[in-house]
Amino acid sequence: MKRPALAAALALMAISLIIVAYRIVSLGYPVTPARPDHVWTFRFDGVLQGTGKDPLFLLSLPSQQHGQIILEEFIGSGSMNFNLLKEYDNRIGVWSGKPPKDGEYISYRATILFQHRGAEGTVVPPRRSYPYGIADEQIALVEELTGQWRVMPLSTRIQVVLGFARVGAAGSGNDPNLTRLDKALEGYDDITRLLILLAAVSVPARTVEGMALAEGVTDTTFPWVEAWTGQGWEHIDPESMEVVPSDKRFLPLSAGGMSAVRTSGGRLSMKRFELTRDIMGRWRIFFEKVTRSDRFLDVWSLFRVPPEFQQTFRILLLVPLGALLIALLRNMVGFQTFGIFMPVLMALAFRSTGLGYGLAIFAAIIAIGYAARRYLNRMRLLLIPRMSVLVSLVISCFIILALVGNRFGVRQFMAVGLLPFVILTMTIERFYVVVEEHGMRTALQTAAGSAAVSVITYLIIQWEVLQITFFVYPELLLFVMGLQILVGRYTGYRLSELVRFRSFGSTDR
Repeated sequence: MKRPALAAALALMAISLIIVAYRIVSLGYPVTPARPDHVWTFRFDGVLQGTGKDPLFLLSLPSQQHGQIILEEFIGSGSMNFNLLKEYDNRIGVWSGKPPKDGEYISYRATILFQHRGAEGTVVPPRRSYPYGIADEQIALVEELTGQWRVMPLSTRIQVVLGFARVGAAGSGNDPNLTRLDKALEGYDDITRLLILLAAVSVPARTVEGMALAEGVTDTTFPWVEAWTGQGWEHIDPESMEVVPSDKRFLPLSAGGMSAVRTSGGRLSMKRFELTRDIMGRWRIFFEKVTRSDRFLDVWSLFRVPPEFQQTFRILLLVPLGALLIALLRNMVGFQTFGIFMPVLMALAFRSTGLGYGLAIFAAIIAIGYAARRYLNRMRLLLIPRMSVLVSLVISCFIILALVGNRFGVRQFMAVGLLPFVILTMTIERFYVVVEEHGMRTALQTAAGSAAVSVITYLIIQWEVLQITFFVYPELLLFVMGLQILVGRYTGYRLSELVRFRSFGSTDR
């Protein structure tokens, strides 16, 4: 192999791999974009009845700030207006307007990807985050009585506070300071007591309202407490005053003591929360991240192409791979085909007709075209007029098949318009020439080879894993070009030739 071809091939392949590695390492692209991942679908349905002049319904929506990625959102507001408000970590959907007398059906649906616990990246709240309404004198007293806890490590502080919140002064061995602390917190509910104690020992904490991350339907949400450990938020059950195990997950809706569902000037005659677990490809999950990025490779990504054109490019990106396959089968294996482009174009057409119907239609049109070509030979027509007649014949066959398909309900026959009629016309001409020069057997072998390569190319183009991988990493085309150059420089024996002349190798000399 000459050095310029080898250098060009290796350079193209190296550039391709470098760009892919950069996307994965620096931009966080998935190594296996076609691999499925689990997501959750959150749905709220309700019927709002108006009881006042200006009814409002406020629903706390899932937020990116809680270690979640919102992939898709759908909002149903009927005749009411919808607005989205943001307040600290909370996203609040507001439905306003005058509902009909029988009530207005409103809905919200979101597809959510949950990150690993502890990777939320949420901004830590201020150190002093006491609940609203606590007097300064009481704060000073509580901080004085818990001063010895503040010198402990952060995780130990949380455990000591939880221990005291569970048993109070009764389990402290009659410590007078803890007795005073217990008395100072009288009159507060369990969640407020816990928040005061955590704030006093400099542990950021917040109240969160939401749902347990489990499939099911409910009409209520419940609150819990989250404490910051330095690496992430620990979930605390306010009833048991225990840290929730890391394998138990929640869907936070509102933080900071805000109720997840609120109405003003109206009431909900029906409300329903639903959680379901679904499977989604990683490329769809990554799509949302790319579309919001301003990095160069993300801005110039195929994800930015309008959705109605993306499917087309997913197929086109695999055509060079099909061409590489044809080059391998022809130059290294020894398959005989009617040209290079015919098998690729036939494979693309098989996506609409189906593999079985497509092969049958291909064989039938070649047979009809060959018979017509033999008859035209008697007329001694010039090349261009003869090809024009064949084109008209092929299109006439398409029309007849479409009418038959419409009459008997065979949709695959109506999709024949996507078959490459020009290529079929050229194939009929090539088939006739091969029969005249080499015989019917060779012509049939060549037609079978073309059909076999079309089938293999079709299977590759239909492979969704490859479609997604090349769509996410289109620079892999450079790698394919490098392989095509290497195959183009191959001048050795074909596999079919080794089989054909194997008897020479076994002859005694």
